[in-house]
Amino acid sequence: MLEKQTRELMVKAYERTHNATEVARNFSVNRSTVYLYVNKKKNNISLDVQTSQRGRKPKLTQQNLDDIKSLIDGQPDITIREISEKLALSVCDETIRRAIIKMGYVYKKNHSTPQSVNAPDAAQKRKGWTKELSN
Repeated sequence: MLEKQTRELMVKAYERTHNATEVARNFSVNRSTVYLYVNKKKNNISLDVQTSQRGRKPKLTQQNLDDIKSLIDGQPDITIREISEKLALSVCDETIRRAIIKMGYVYKKNHSTPQSVNAPDAAQKRKGWTKELSN
């Protein structure tokens, strides 16, 4: 990757000589690279590295994220599947889950066996254990 200063020097060298092959050899790049930066300079396009155009673009827009947040705030026990269906999102559940976690929400797994209403208190259990041990 060439720095901006190097790119500018390469364009200036081409403008002086108009020999792309020689300039490419001197800067250790392809001849097409020389033409690319010369054309950018002619069209007043910046020679800076364009890092904003790298990588995969997010599937969920800011509007989607706002809608998800409002659904969760309105109904805290909503499932990811319900969010996907209500908003008609065309992404997988894992994408929605990652977005929810990035928003700062946490979820608690629902255990398959609900806690019994008649379960004795932990303090009562401990009292029972000490009585059994002392006998």
